[in-house]
Amino acid sequence: MVFVGDSLGEQTAPYLAQLIAPIVLTPQVFGGTAPCDWLGKDLQIMSGSVVVVSFTGNATTACMADASGADLQGAGIVERYRTDVTALIAVARTAGATVLLVGQPVHVDTMGGNDVVAGINAAFMDLAGDPDVAYVDAGAAVENPDGTYAAALPCLPKEAECGPSGSNVVRNDDGLHFCPGSPPPGPCAVYSSGAFRVAKAIADAITG
Repeated sequence: MVFVGDSLGEQTAPYLAQLIAPIVLTPQVFGGTAPCDWLGKDLQIMSGSVVVVSFTGNATTACMADASGADLQGAGIVERYRTDVTALIAVARTAGATVLLVGQPVHVDTMGGNDVVAGINAAFMDLAGDPDVAYVDAGAAVENPDGTYAAALPCLPKEAECGPSGSNVVRNDDGLHFCPGSPPPGPCAVYSSGAFRVAKAIADAITG
């Protein structure tokens, strides 16, 4: 399995690798990247692989600039993601692989950007109508039941750790990432219930 993504993917990948074992996970994840940053790269996709694609809306790398060189915004981000994820799907198909597109969680309201998250999720759902492409709303795993932002959620049965209140922090203090507290983006040095929940949703979609 190949996992292509950004900093949320960096935090999710270690848990996904554990959950899908003995299937081998090949992480192709790096913070701040967008789908276009992975086009033209050797993603090590093989025939029969599942390619998991998870991006939350980054638009600051060179390939996400508009015609004037400025970073794309709003609907422009969504349309570029649709175009570039379509290209990633074509790469996977050519290699004989299938694709799983990962729905993204909302950000805390004060951070903004949820119009882009909603647009990306809608685009991913549209693309999942194509053969060999599926969609999983993994972002819902770290949201309240009504789809709103959640900083903490009740512990899952048999979760590796559980807070004394019976709940776990599922989002970073920045309102975007999963690693609890306020560490910088990137791999998480402590247990991350949010990353585990998203990984579990992805693993369940793949293994049934």
